[in-house]
Amino acid sequence: MVEPRIVGVGEMVETPHSLLPMRKAFKGTFIVAGGYNREEGNKAVSSGYADLVAYGRIFLANPDLPQRFELDAPLNNYNSSTFYTPDPVVGYTDYPFLC
Repeated sequence: MVEPRIVGVGEMVETPHSLLPMRKAFKGTFIVAGGYNREEGNKAVSSGYADLVAYGRIFLANPDLPQRFELDAPLNNYNSSTFYTPDPVVGYTDYPFLC
């Protein structure tokens, strides 16, 4: 389920418990998305609000996101103008790894 938290580029709005009715009704693995960062994702899972959190933009810009989350390392900024373009060099393959 996509949390309705993004209102514009770089703009987030808090929507506490907006997916809670769906979470309670759905009996399978519940995955949320919607601009979560490390702390918010951890809180969503630890509180039982979700079973898993999907990361989109920050994962595109940080191909080593699990390692960065584990180390609490800084994240690369993403450039959304390069998302889903046919250029094989710009965007998905040019973000730096930690090592």
